[in-house]
Amino acid sequence: MASFARSRRLPEYRPEDGSYRATAAPLSRRVFAGTIDWTIVTVCYLIANIPLGVFQATANEVGGVVKWAVFIVTQLAGLAVVAGYFAFFLATGHTLGMRALDIHVVDQRTGQSPTLTRAAARGVLSVVFFLASFTAYTYVLGHYDTPLSDFHEVVRVVSITIASIVFFGAVWQLRDPEGRTAWDRLSGLIVVEDMVPTTMPDRLWSPWGT
Repeated sequence: MASFARSRRLPEYRPEDGSYRATAAPLSRRVFAGTIDWTIVTVCYLIANIPLGVFQATANEVGGVVKWAVFIVTQLAGLAVVAGYFAFFLATGHTLGMRALDIHVVDQRTGQSPTLTRAAARGVLSVVFFLASFTAYTYVLGHYDTPLSDFHEVVRVVSITIASIVFFGAVWQLRDPEGRTAWDRLSGLIVVEDMVPTTMPDRLWSPWGT
């Protein structure tokens, strides 16, 4: 697979208005960008859970409906950090990881930065991936003194299955004729590099505005 990725010519992309040309960003650069993004997201998620954990601990002392209501609200607030990060930055055309690797995310049809709605949908998809991957990680590497209950066994199987689908959906890019992952196609996006304006063929567009 690695040798195939190196030898394969990256597909070219042009928006409908012909304002620029670009090439699909290689999977290697996307992986590095994703590593940066998920490191940032995980740190922000953990920091956000410090005050949320205090609220939840206080609610646990109260018990009853308050306990479960606060639990649901704090969990949703923590996951909103993940969705909000991707929704906000994808709507600008680049996450922080993408900026570091000089790649862009655009609407596949228009070639412009994703709309906030499309970016938010991708952010929600990222939350599903985050939950599935994190849960699968804990079940695969965790040690248990007693056998898992039927419920937890189902959660384990489902989370590992989704995490596997996430992985294969990403490496689908290696076979895709347009260099898009399965998730790019699902959300109508494409990630590109080396954007060259038609009116300035000797100049590249950069995520840093130069």
